[in-house]
Amino acid sequence: MSVVTSSGGPPAIESDDDVVAAIGPMLETSRSYPAAAIVVACFSDPGLDALRAESQVPVFGIAESAIDRALHLGEKVGVISSVVDSLPRHERYWRKLGVHERVVEDIALGLGVLELDTEHAFEKARAAGKELVSSGADVVVLGCTGMTHMQKGLEEALGVPIVDPCLAAVEAAKAELGVETP
Repeated sequence: MSVVTSSGGPPAIESDDDVVAAIGPMLETSRSYPAAAIVVACFSDPGLDALRAESQVPVFGIAESAIDRALHLGEKVGVISSVVDSLPRHERYWRKLGVHERVVEDIALGLGVLELDTEHAFEKARAAGKELVSSGADVVVLGCTGMTHMQKGLEEALGVPIVDPCLAAVEAAKAELGVETP
């Protein structure tokens, strides 16, 4: 398996403007590289509908895949996001997917995507996760690709399943393609 990343667009997707700026380069990348499946590795799932409309292969968004996986693991989902600006966009998406009533809360850490690889970020995520569990979440979704490295530590700290959105999308793609995971 090989992976190709769009080289255009913003270095991190945090605002609605960043989402829009990412779509064109991502579509161009998908046109330039043949693929068995496409995974949109941004939690806002930018361009997902456009990619599905023009692609002949299955297309997976990490937010959609993560929420689907979470709802198979629990009843109420909590989301830990990076920036506050993403919360209204996520809320609109939960409504579009018809899952907004099962998302108890989406808590932003107030850290940019490129600031998430620190102990400080992990501690903020742990505190947010505790708040989500106290609010009724029985499963927590990491709302950014920059949080992938936190999954195991948060699962140990919180005692509930933590869904890594990237892994959820890749697993969904593999299942769709009939690729076995070792």
